[in-house]
Amino acid sequence: MRASVKSRGKQRGYILLTVLWMGLGLLLAASTFLTTQRDTALTARAEIETSRAVELVKSGINVAMADLGRFGQNITQSRRDGTPTTIQMAEGAVEYRIYDENGKIDVNAAPVELLRPALEAVGNQSGFDAFDASNLTDAIIANRSALEASNGKSLFDLLSSAGLPPATVQIAMRYLTAHNFTPKINPATASRTVLSVIPGLGVGDVEDIIVRRESGRPMPRTGSASVWLSETEGPIFTIEAVSRLHSGAVARMSVVVGGRGLTFRGGRTRFDVLSAHIQR
Repeated sequence: MRASVKSRGKQRGYILLTVLWMGLGLLLAASTFLTTQRDTALTARAEIETSRAVELVKSGINVAMADLGRFGQNITQSRRDGTPTTIQMAEGAVEYRIYDENGKIDVNAAPVELLRPALEAVGNQSGFDAFDASNLTDAIIANRSALEASNGKSLFDLLSSAGLPPATVQIAMRYLTAHNFTPKINPATASRTVLSVIPGLGVGDVEDIIVRRESGRPMPRTGSASVWLSETEGPIFTIEAVSRLHSGAVARMSVVVGGRGLTFRGGRTRFDVLSAHIQR
């Protein structure tokens, strides 16, 4: 009788241990499942936030294009020299910059004596040295025919193939272009870096130009440097925009647009998108 009782006690112990192990296994399986589901949900949420940031930056590009299209004596426009403009939207903020391509050095039209020091100055801003700038100048000159045939669409690829990282290429393209089509620069929209390499412009002249255009005054007389300058704006512009959601998601977009005349309704300039790059 006692043996039977002991046997039943052992069986209950085994059953209890089995139940505990099974429970522990189920608990671990449930924990793994919940972790996987949480990671999946976080990934999906990140993708959704990124998509929302991309849509927000596209909205910023559209606002910038509308800004470009406005004209008139009493209409306020963003400056075309890369000065940032920030707009607040429901989901976050967008900052855009408009660059006049006529305020940049054209890699096809600029002579070597202007292009080489320009690339050295850009290198100081972008993080590559004078040796790389010299090699890049030679590569640009050697590929001018290909750039002209592609209407400048391969400029980004050319700068990238020279070993420059994408972030550096984006900075360099704030000073270089294949859409100016002349060796002359628009002083009203050129950056300080570009103005500093124009023959005949001293440091004081550059600062005078910057101060005058910020205050809305006409450009000064520039003597011998005038052969390199022309106050002609557009019709091709680059728009850089970055969006930041309240959640922290960020998206960047760069678009080259070209004007194609006025609309009959509203008196605005219409623009076509020539190229676009999105960074998430």
